[in-house]
Amino acid sequence: MSSGQPLLHRDVETAAMREALSRVRAGGPSVLLIQGSRGMGKTTLLNAALAARGEVGALLLMARGHPTERDHPFGVVRQLFEPLMTAGRAPPSGGSSVVGPDLGGGDLGGGLDRGHPVTPDLLHGLYRATRSFTGDRPLIIAVDDVHHTDPQSSQWCSYIARRLDGLPIAMVLTTADTTADSGGPDDLVRDLAALPYTRLLRPAPLCAQCAARLMESVLGGGKETGDEIGEEVAAACHRLTQGNPLLLRELAGRLGRSGVRPVRAELPRVLEIGALALTETALGWLSGSGSGVDAAGVDLLRSLAIVAPEDGMEVASMIAGHGQDTARAAGETLRRAGLVTGTPPDRFAHPGIQQAVLAGMDPGERDRLHRRTASLLYRLGAPLRRSARHLMSAGPTGDPLTVTVLREAAGEAAARHSWEDATGYLHRALAETDDQDTVLEVTAELGAVEKHRDLPACLRHLRTAYGRVRMAPHALMSLAPFADILVTANSAEAAEVFAGAAESAAAAPQFGGADLLLVFAAQALLWGRSAGRLGLRRLGRSLGTLVSPAAREFLSVLALATGARGRSLPRTLAQTRRCLDGQGPVPAAAVLPLVWGDRLDEASYWAERLVSETQEAGSGTGLALALLTRAEVRYQLGSLAAGLADAEAAVVSARECQAEGFHVAAAACAARVLVEFGDLEAAESALKSVAPYGDWHPMISGQALDALGRLRLAQGRPRDGLLTLLECGRRLTAAGITNPACVPWGTNSILAYVLSGERSAARMVAERELELARAWGAPTVVARALSAGSLAHEGRVRLDMLHEAVALLGNRGARLEHARALLRLGIAQRQAGDDGKAHETLALALRLAADCGAGRLAALADKHRAATAPARAAALVPGQDDHVLTVGERRVTDLVLRGMSNLEVATTLSISKRTVDTHLARIYRKLGIHTRAELAVILTGLSDDDPPAGEPVPTGPHEYL
Repeated sequence: MSSGQPLLHRDVETAAMREALSRVRAGGPSVLLIQGSRGMGKTTLLNAALAARGEVGALLLMARGHPTERDHPFGVVRQLFEPLMTAGRAPPSGGSSVVGPDLGGGDLGGGLDRGHPVTPDLLHGLYRATRSFTGDRPLIIAVDDVHHTDPQSSQWCSYIARRLDGLPIAMVLTTADTTADSGGPDDLVRDLAALPYTRLLRPAPLCAQCAARLMESVLGGGKETGDEIGEEVAAACHRLTQGNPLLLRELAGRLGRSGVRPVRAELPRVLEIGALALTETALGWLSGSGSGVDAAGVDLLRSLAIVAPEDGMEVASMIAGHGQDTARAAGETLRRAGLVTGTPPDRFAHPGIQQAVLAGMDPGERDRLHRRTASLLYRLGAPLRRSARHLMSAGPTGDPLTVTVLREAAGEAAARHSWEDATGYLHRALAETDDQDTVLEVTAELGAVEKHRDLPACLRHLRTAYGRVRMAPHALMSLAPFADILVTANSAEAAEVFAGAAESAAAAPQFGGADLLLVFAAQALLWGRSAGRLGLRRLGRSLGTLVSPAAREFLSVLALATGARGRSLPRTLAQTRRCLDGQGPVPAAAVLPLVWGDRLDEASYWAERLVSETQEAGSGTGLALALLTRAEVRYQLGSLAAGLADAEAAVVSARECQAEGFHVAAAACAARVLVEFGDLEAAESALKSVAPYGDWHPMISGQALDALGRLRLAQGRPRDGLLTLLECGRRLTAAGITNPACVPWGTNSILAYVLSGERSAARMVAERELELARAWGAPTVVARALSAGSLAHEGRVRLDMLHEAVALLGNRGARLEHARALLRLGIAQRQAGDDGKAHETLALALRLAADCGAGRLAALADKHRAATAPARAAALVPGQDDHVLTVGERRVTDLVLRGMSNLEVATTLSISKRTVDTHLARIYRKLGIHTRAELAVILTGLSDDDPPAGEPVPTGPHEYL
């Protein structure tokens, strides 16, 4: 470094140097020992002292120690004297002192050769030669990095320094802080520090203000240019470099070369560059020092870069192969260098340091350390994800232990529902082995994970595994992880695989057992395969005593299959309740049979449980199915807004895991609710986003087609709707799904036939649907068939069917179906001329439809109810004083019509609730009414589109939606 560099924060050191030079000028000795850690500016201070030697006219002898020259005897002494001897300069007192026999006859090499012992005569001869140069001027002996000198030269420095009394000689030496850098000659420092004319200087780190000024000087900024370093940036750089001048200069230089301005907006980038500068500079120091502790520090730093941030110095020292004492000393060296922090130091001072260390390592060495760390952590019993992280960072080696660790880590990740991590570990495990049995096992494990997040990938792995199993039946167990309704409901191909697997398991029970057979049979049964073909008869009566998870899953699918065929409601419910015993997770297939069986309260409870469990499990595919199930329950309960929210959330989940079948079902569910809302455009958009036909379960296609047919009817396209509904029925019937509780395509087709003018066909369908519904026995399903079937009849038959439907729906919880039946009954009563009963029935229908949020039904109910209201509008005609409302009564009625309660009206008008009650009683008496609904009809009058009270209202078939 040149002496032209600014000396910042060095007032004490500068004063000490002036004092030393003054003492030499006066003929006395002086020793300046500048001690500090690397980069602290020792050489800068040395150069500053030498630059001032002209003031005293001193002769300069200059040398510099280096780690590679420690084995060269008298290497530093040669550097000091050889320039003068080469120039032929003789000391002023005569040549004998220099060229005497002690120094080899005028050739330093003769007396200082490698094999010459360090004798008192040799040291004294060198002393006399040094003293001889002070005859006509002072002498300055400067040695930079004296801690790197060879032992002989170090001995000479100590020898001559102790003999400077009365001589105008100044020695200026720089040395490392031995407590920080471990490697300096401690004996020399102690000898020199004990001398009365020695001044020990320890340059301190720069303060933040001086750090900013130093960086500005390097960057060419400052107050003069208006390009100052921001206070926040300066403070951050000061913290990172610990005020080390060399590191600050290096940082500033790199900022200048990279074009990054030291401003607040660029602070992250500034610190990133600073971390790289600090790392590369400090590693250069440590690698080139020749110190064992420094070398250990490099090893430790690289090991820490591998294990951090999850592990610290303890694991890093084991990876580096150093004992506790060496690791402690090396860690302290790293801390003083600013690379690590903490007490004890166990983490990087900045994340960029770790990245810089890793980037600077040889890839092969980095991989070796990662594998060594993974093996150590595995043996120590650390969490498997930590071992797996290191194995994933290293290249494949084909080590069986690697496969073992990764598989175990995947299992641990799957237990935490970290599907992405588990998938990554298993992918890597497949890359580590060529053993076919192991590959099959890992493929099965991978499929079990990916069914929760990436269904197409799961199906690809199923094909791979099945291809292997067909050649090796003993590996049948590897298909078990794939056997799940999440997979099978979305793939007919998977159903075929599991049907074949069930037959194989039944034929070769030694390869599995009852549970394995039940696992495969459940998935095949879901698609309509018979129990006999699946080999379940061999289980006999023992099936009823099985309580394993596989048996519970099988029972849930069996209940679903039994219910879909419309057989024996009691048996279906018994099977469902057996698998819902509270032990283990809720089987996804167990809720729908409760819905079909008219047990909506139970279904709602278990649907909530199912959603909660799948949310905790983090399964995207499972959540899609759970939300679909709850959406269906909420639709049947008449909670349309909540059902729509579940359906839309199911669409999102199904898209994320690419479960196309669940996506179709969710879109159909959403469209069905949107039709009830009267938002036909949104319903059309929802159904256009999916295709109704695909590789998924027939019931999913049935739901999509039924929703589309329903939409077409609402759009006034009955023929299109009828064709769609008939196709829906054809597909469901072909799949053996004949229960009208599953998909109400039959009851919807009755309306389609009526709207198309085919009333006789409508009656035939109505009779068939009612027969199927009564055979199933669920009251709500029977009521739905009666309600829809009434559209194909007239007069008393229609009324009787609707009365029975309404009676069956009372207190069943199916509010939407109840509102629809009441609407149809009210219209039928009005057509029969019974406006009084019709008005009451339609008011109930309106209230239920409004509670459900079924805007389309509510609008129809309100229209017909208004037409059947008592003709009392004349009561409000001015001039009829006995019926005219007072101003106060008008105020009350206005607020009541806004939906306020009596108490809210009282608060708004600043009157008592009792006064409001009195006003309402008087209003009801004047108008001859009894309810708020009647009040609304009378006071708001009839809309422009409504016919006057008492006149007939057109009631085409479309009015029955």
